[in-house]
Amino acid sequence: MERIKRRILIGSLALVLLAFILGACQLRPGSTDALQGFVPAFEVTGDVEQPLLISTLEDFSDSGLERNEKTGKTVSLGEIISKALPTAETYSVLFIGDDGLTAEVEGNSTNDCHITFSEQNAWEAVNPKHPVSSNIKRIKEIVVVTSEESAPLGLNIIKKDRNIKLVTRGGLKKTAMLDFPIFEGRSTIEHDGKENWTSIYTRRKMAPIKDLVCLSEGDIPMAVARDGSQSIIDCDGFLELKKNSIDYVFPNLKDRMEDVAGIIIDPPGASNMDAYHDAVHFLDKDEDVLIIVLDGFGYHQYSHAVQNGYAPFLGSIAPAKMAFSVYTPVTNAGLAALLTGRPPSENGVHTRKEMDVLTPSIFAHADQRGKSAVMVEGNIKILNLEIEPILNIDKNSNGSTDDEIRDKALKRVNEGCNLMVVHFHGIDDSGHSYGDLSSETMERIKLTDGYVKELISRWSGKAVITADHGMHSLPEGGSHGEFRYEDIIVPYIICEGEGDR
Repeated sequence: MERIKRRILIGSLALVLLAFILGACQLRPGSTDALQGFVPAFEVTGDVEQPLLISTLEDFSDSGLERNEKTGKTVSLGEIISKALPTAETYSVLFIGDDGLTAEVEGNSTNDCHITFSEQNAWEAVNPKHPVSSNIKRIKEIVVVTSEESAPLGLNIIKKDRNIKLVTRGGLKKTAMLDFPIFEGRSTIEHDGKENWTSIYTRRKMAPIKDLVCLSEGDIPMAVARDGSQSIIDCDGFLELKKNSIDYVFPNLKDRMEDVAGIIIDPPGASNMDAYHDAVHFLDKDEDVLIIVLDGFGYHQYSHAVQNGYAPFLGSIAPAKMAFSVYTPVTNAGLAALLTGRPPSENGVHTRKEMDVLTPSIFAHADQRGKSAVMVEGNIKILNLEIEPILNIDKNSNGSTDDEIRDKALKRVNEGCNLMVVHFHGIDDSGHSYGDLSSETMERIKLTDGYVKELISRWSGKAVITADHGMHSLPEGGSHGEFRYEDIIVPYIICEGEGDR
């Protein structure tokens, strides 16, 4: 009997030990063993290119942090953040707990911060070189917040002549938000002669636009999404962080515009897409049309050049209108838009990568009307259109094809055609190298101004002069491709050719 009791006791102890081992195995994130039971996940979001959802530390190396007899794998926060690919070099990091408690640390100290998991505290920050208040428990989100002004994945609020405010995805997490219960629906079921109902709500946090930028009663904002679509929006709308993009939500809390790149307050009435529509109008009236595209020529550059004597011809003809280009403000997208009259969301050309245009261009319309057409380009083909461009190389090795473009265009003017598109590249090239308002770029504008004068003086018909995009300053040189007024507001001029005079 005693022997049986001992066997039972030993068996019970073995079961207890087995249960303890299995329980310990259930809470070993980062081990090579498969996790058992429920382990919550946390997100790494904000100003990063590659948001992460982390439920295990298995793919990260152990930071080897010693913690007063505590066990469990710890991982450097720096390694986690680097895997998410921050959009800027300077940033801070928010630890957000499931109760809303939040701590912020500098991004350059993330290698001194660590993440671990325990049964008691779930995901936990362990920061021995920071104040103890930074050790947030039950973390549900880690947010990267850039402190740099240029954030390619943020949302910029601008006016026609200035940039007002950059709202980054991480920065939106630090903004005061309203918490809305959104009614999703109601369902009923009958049971024992009684009808029971359930209403479903989701809770969403959104920032009113008016809390981010001062708006007057008469202001008209227009939102532009990253797919190039444009829409007039309401001043009483909201911004909501959805996954890792910023959406505009209309006041009814139902309709939305996804992944907004920027908002312009009181956009100009003109667009460089008007080049297509104006050309159609003139061709239909049997007038010949010359479209001159000055690559990388923003309205602010036009104004500076005219005011300081670098564009005497442009300053002598009809004043340019401010015109809105398209997002993304790069050559392929801007050129496709002004030649088709359609935004990137419709013509399919969003970036420098796309060449195939999905909607008919002005060349298709000219062909339908029985009009002859030609396009004079630089040394590479930019878009696949209904006609092949006339390409030009730098024959005299002076660093630019613009003089060859001018010569070829003048030759075709003499030969006669109904529609001509001439694309000069020198202003953009100089802007990239020296800056948008540099003396070198102004001299290039002055040279190009002379080329434009020569073409207009020989052309018989209407002429449209505009740009695909503008250019903004960098510490060295210039760039474009962002939602900012320098890149996206361009000049637009219609004038008469002087060939008949």
